[in-house]
Amino acid sequence: MDCVIPAHSIRTFCASLVCLSKIGNEIYFEFDALEGLSVRALNDAKSAYSLIRFEPAFFERCTAPPSLRRKRTAMTQDDLRFSCRVALKALTAIVRPRKDVVSLRICSETESSALYVTFEFQIQKNRDALLRVIHRIKAADANSVTAVVSKEDGSEIVASPKVFSQLLSPLKRTSEAAMIINKNSQVVSVTSFHHCDNVAEDAEQGANNNNAILQANSASLLKTETGMTCDNFNEFFFRDGRVIDDDDSLPPNVNEQVVLVFPIREFKAMLQFCSQAKLDEELPVTLYFHWGGKPMLIESESREQHHFTAELVLATLHHKLLSTNLTQPLA
Repeated sequence: MDCVIPAHSIRTFCASLVCLSKIGNEIYFEFDALEGLSVRALNDAKSAYSLIRFEPAFFERCTAPPSLRRKRTAMTQDDLRFSCRVALKALTAIVRPRKDVVSLRICSETESSALYVTFEFQIQKNRDALLRVIHRIKAADANSVTAVVSKEDGSEIVASPKVFSQLLSPLKRTSEAAMIINKNSQVVSVTSFHHCDNVAEDAEQGANNNNAILQANSASLLKTETGMTCDNFNEFFFRDGRVIDDDDSLPPNVNEQVVLVFPIREFKAMLQFCSQAKLDEELPVTLYFHWGGKPMLIESESREQHHFTAELVLATLHHKLLSTNLTQPLA
């Protein structure tokens, strides 16, 4: 791997590392001279996966050094790929803000059977002086991680990161949020979610001592709800007409309302990336979803000057695990 990022694209690349640092503890690098560079992260709970792919046009130079290619009699496309994983703690010195950066070179090298990834900054200190700053990080061979999610037969919301942030930012002291999309009222609301939210309904059916303890602890929890009409979105499409019949995998009211419970930290990290990846411009965000229990997909892309795509896959809580009072507004 040998890539050179021009000055106007360094902000975007560093923002991608900051985003992934809020999702997982390791970043997976996957390089292909024809497809570009992909950076990925997976959280410990395996409930959030993010992929940011930079096309070859994103770079000033994008090549695979011959010394790193595996020497075999019959070379395949897989043989020309390079992949590794790097601890995020080692990248903290790299993503900090820098001034007067001319370029950033990222390359891989092997020394004494150890694999390293080098980040080389060229900084223009004055008209005649060029400062070179090199960070060398030990890496490990790794197979690529991926998440499979389908957009087919799904619903879709397109909006700016600012709009989604207005829904999520007021939610404090919670690691998960419940998004309620109602087709009839054309309203999307988001509420802080705690697993003891389901206790009230369980108690009516004969709760055990553990549920009683959870219910007591719920008195100290902060509940917050936000909401807005679909007029605030660039696009809103709710898939209805699903045939339910005796299909237990579908919520009974899936054609009118969907409830999605998801981790909030990772969603906020992706929104921050889409807001900061380009100077003075926000990238539109597309949310694809089906119903509780199927993963939701957040996507964004830039095709002008900065050639990259970003996606975040979030697991959602199965609809059968949700209490009916979750859909009731606080007010």
